[in-house]
Amino acid sequence: MEIDSWFGCLKVRACPWIDGKRIYFNVQSFAPGQSIEQPPALDKTVYVTDDEAGRKLVYEFTDSLANHVAGMQIEPGREITLTAQRK
Repeated sequence: MEIDSWFGCLKVRACPWIDGKRIYFNVQSFAPGQSIEQPPALDKTVYVTDDEAGRKLVYEFTDSLANHVAGMQIEPGREITLTAQRK
């Protein structure tokens, strides 16, 4: 399953990653009045472990995850993998 949609002011793309173990999750934001043809003002990517809990996080709580990722401080070149836990 893939996501390529807007959630509020955030553009979200999610899809299974090529390694088969993670889900690619990208969040972009554009400045007010900015053309989407220009590079986004915010562009952050994380990976989510591709298991039942991870798929639920990505596909059922997309808006909350997108807002969380947008607020994360990610160093350039650093790869982040999030793992969701079920209780």
